[in-house]
Amino acid sequence: MSQEGLTKINPIPLDEPIDMHAVTTNESSIVIPPPRNNKPWLIPLLLKIQKYSAYTFVSFLGIHLTSVIIVPILPIDPDIKQDVFSMAKAVFQSLPLYENFIIYGSSLLHVCSGIGLRLFRKNKRRRSSNDNDKLRISDDDQDIGLGGISNIFGLGYKKSWISTTFGITPLQFSGYMIIPLVAYHFYKFRYVPWAYEGDSSLVNLDYISYVLNLKYPWLNTLGLMGLIWTISYHVVNGVMKLQHKFNKQWKKIGLGLINLIGSLGMISVYYFKFNHCEVEETGFLGKVFVKYIQSSWL
Repeated sequence: MSQEGLTKINPIPLDEPIDMHAVTTNESSIVIPPPRNNKPWLIPLLLKIQKYSAYTFVSFLGIHLTSVIIVPILPIDPDIKQDVFSMAKAVFQSLPLYENFIIYGSSLLHVCSGIGLRLFRKNKRRRSSNDNDKLRISDDDQDIGLGGISNIFGLGYKKSWISTTFGITPLQFSGYMIIPLVAYHFYKFRYVPWAYEGDSSLVNLDYISYVLNLKYPWLNTLGLMGLIWTISYHVVNGVMKLQHKFNKQWKKIGLGLINLIGSLGMISVYYFKFNHCEVEETGFLGKVFVKYIQSSWL
């Protein structure tokens, strides 16, 4: 097209000028929706189940450990020790549905929810490229457990051998270890008497001495000691996690509490094995206890 065909025109102004400030204000007032949370709804539910089932089971555990660990090693009359044990056992076995819901139900829910969380998080778990890189490890990192010896002496954190070897946290590992130990404990002290008598009403503190001194004595002794230490670690570490107590000071307190409970448990095991009573196969209870123990496969 030639320039002669072009016609020059004057610009026509708009009736109202554009308010650039208003445009800027409107653009800045646009609300950007937050990104959607893609975390499955099941994970928060499993976390709540795991939390409250743990608290429920700890209520039973506190009563039980008091009656079989703390009270038996006190310098008081043996009849009082038996009475405390009998009262604690009456709470578990006499209150309607207490044993089914508070003990079995809460423990089963806790285990199942823990396994479910483990499966959901397995593919999402982020690991540092260097397991010993202290700069990438924080107080709330579950791979360090309670910090170990390096934390006690102020040398910083290192990921635990369990985490680097098995790919699970020390808390999870202790939970898996508890399952066979508790199952064996239940078998010896609850199932075997129930299988023969229909209940375990005859079981008292003397029965512990029979278990630790008759059939496979050292196996039962090591099993009971392992149960005490493992439960002590799992409960203390787990409660600290639920309460968000992650700093170094709380980790040291946790280690001290675990060692205290474990040490009291060892004293109690020694008391039942060597000092509690003479294991006799005569008398009504003696014959019943021997029958329980000799009939079990372990």
